[in-house]
Amino acid sequence: MLLVHAVGGGDLGLASAQTVPVLNDTPEATGTDRRPLRKLFEALPPVSALALLGTTNPGGPLGLPFAHWATEIGARLASEEGLCGVRLDPGAVHVVEVEEPRMEAASLSLTAWLARHRPERILISYGSGAFALSAGALCAALETCVPTGLVHIDEPRRPYTLERPPDMAGHMESWLLRHRFWDALAETDPGDGELWRLLAARQAGDTRLAARTHASDTITRGELAKFAELRPTMQAALFERLGRGEAADHGLLRAWFGDRLRKLFRDDRDGLPVRVREQIERLITALGTRDDDQGHLSGRIRQTARLIDERVDAACVRLLRDQALTDLYARASTHRAHLLSEPMGPGPLPPGLLTAADQWERGDQGVRLVAKTGRTGWPVLGSGDVLGLLAVGLDRGDGPADGRRDAEDRQAIRVVLTELRRRLDRLPRRGVPRLRLPASPEAARRAHALAGWASSVALDTDVRVIEDVSGGIERVREVIVTALRSEAAPTGRTGSGSPRDIDELLLVLNPGPPATNYGMIAASVEWSLTAACPLHVTELVGRGNAAPELRGGRPVLARLGADHVLARLTASAVHRLDLRTAVRLAGRGSSRLRESLPAIEELEKDLFGPAPSTWTEGEQRAAARRRLVLIAAACGDHPGLAVYLAVSALQPALFPWGAWKDMRESHPALRELGRRANEALHGHALDRLDRRGRSGNGADGRGDARAVLARAIGELGGPLKGDDELIVRHKSLIAELSLVYQENG
Repeated sequence: MLLVHAVGGGDLGLASAQTVPVLNDTPEATGTDRRPLRKLFEALPPVSALALLGTTNPGGPLGLPFAHWATEIGARLASEEGLCGVRLDPGAVHVVEVEEPRMEAASLSLTAWLARHRPERILISYGSGAFALSAGALCAALETCVPTGLVHIDEPRRPYTLERPPDMAGHMESWLLRHRFWDALAETDPGDGELWRLLAARQAGDTRLAARTHASDTITRGELAKFAELRPTMQAALFERLGRGEAADHGLLRAWFGDRLRKLFRDDRDGLPVRVREQIERLITALGTRDDDQGHLSGRIRQTARLIDERVDAACVRLLRDQALTDLYARASTHRAHLLSEPMGPGPLPPGLLTAADQWERGDQGVRLVAKTGRTGWPVLGSGDVLGLLAVGLDRGDGPADGRRDAEDRQAIRVVLTELRRRLDRLPRRGVPRLRLPASPEAARRAHALAGWASSVALDTDVRVIEDVSGGIERVREVIVTALRSEAAPTGRTGSGSPRDIDELLLVLNPGPPATNYGMIAASVEWSLTAACPLHVTELVGRGNAAPELRGGRPVLARLGADHVLARLTASAVHRLDLRTAVRLAGRGSSRLRESLPAIEELEKDLFGPAPSTWTEGEQRAAARRRLVLIAAACGDHPGLAVYLAVSALQPALFPWGAWKDMRESHPALRELGRRANEALHGHALDRLDRRGRSGNGADGRGDARAVLARAIGELGGPLKGDDELIVRHKSLIAELSLVYQENG
């Protein structure tokens, strides 16, 4: 067993009024005068190795860094006389130098050391005043996957182990539900499998399953009829995929925009001036045929919006004036959006999309059907809320006229609120910054005063105090989690105000009781799993007279449970070729899960990316075959999605518009592939439906897409050896992600 201990003033006899370091301790000393290492050595089983953390920044006792004193302590421990009642073998004592007394610095230094030494188990001491180093040591242990316990120097016989919450199966289900991985839910919950499969088909834009499913005790005939309708299916497919930040569905965006404009125009038509009515009608006709659909239709939208008198106000006109939405349509209408490095960059979605998503969600039968299973879903585009946790400590007693501690705390709150708003600005919708201030009974009055001040200067912020936060790590965890659970309940729709619906959790560690900080870590891990959202751990660092700053934020705590669920979700996304989603999910995990990122990104590039300009026609056709083989295997069960993805993977990525047109003339299977992609929900299905004046359902009799994909592969010169290369890599990647899932299970 390795004991990790951060060397501080207590190890040098500086806990009381002593100002000159004294290495030798007094065995009969008590209280704070008793050396931390003696307390640990007397209570713990014999340690096989000791790692002393010592900072190298200047300003330690006698002007020497603590790394110097750590080396001196190590030498005494390995000497004949020993120190603190023990003598250790010289090879068992190690000094790990840390650049500065910060969590991130300690984590980086000890991570490198642990990677070289690989101990079987670690005990990390805390309670001697160097919490940042202790917390950094914990992060390093998690990063290197070494089993770890935490021991307080005054209660070393009762180590605390930060472990994954026991109900990981329940948390897994929550993450699948929040991210709307319906097909994976069908595997984990076969009892409600019929509903999950219907929702999965709807998300893929496929109405065939609903058309051939029979009514039952759980799903009525009317509900099945709704699942078979094209328009609600298109809306669900679009908004659920936008909520995950996916890129390959810009065809749905084009289809939705035209359909949305037609609907709003029908409602507004009678109240519009004649000239405005004619202008919008011409635009709707152009959008419906998309004869000019190579990036120029967005110009028609802008031109129409400019021609309408600014005094005219109607829902359809507001849609056309939504500049952000027009910009998004412009990218979609080029058919190149999925080739861009970040097609749906971070930040709020256009207002027109958010309004439509909220309207759809209010009437979505999926919310009610999920509730019938005993579960509560999440808002389709998230709540937009970010929750921060920042503990409030006691006043240092600087005097009532001084007010220095209050000023420092207000600065800290301003810094945290700024960070919360920065994170809000990167979410699909902008919600509410929520700040919770855990406080002990002694600090409750100060905490409420600070909460009142924060609410008065930041009117958009929800600030509350979590009281009675005291005791050991486990009690602190329980108090915070219970307080969060006692707030507003989730509803499955936007606007619940529930902490369970937050999109991110920001934990801010600051100087204070170590048990409180570790309890906040344990509570944050549990709540991030409950809310199925990312957890970011930061450290509040003072900078003298300047405002403090936040440092850190690496997702190392993902080792305590999030890696398990993230690996499962990432594998599911890879399985159905939602590769942008897979990249985002893997990027939220620890370094072990992030190791898969290059392979995911490379697979995405080779499946959807553009051909190098140096490729010959033969190389282009070989790449096309590899792409079609993988799409047929992964998405063949959903014909509309499969043919649309196939065309997106071929043109203009591999074949420019002119070449693609010529190939369709001479290759019947490619011609059929293009026609079926146009007829799919991602293409022109709704345009054609509207022109026929029918609202019917989407019963699709065209059958499996695999046959036409196989013929297209033949027309491109296959099948040949090597055409299954992407399938092999696809399966290998899923196997690697499954291994990460099992390692963290």
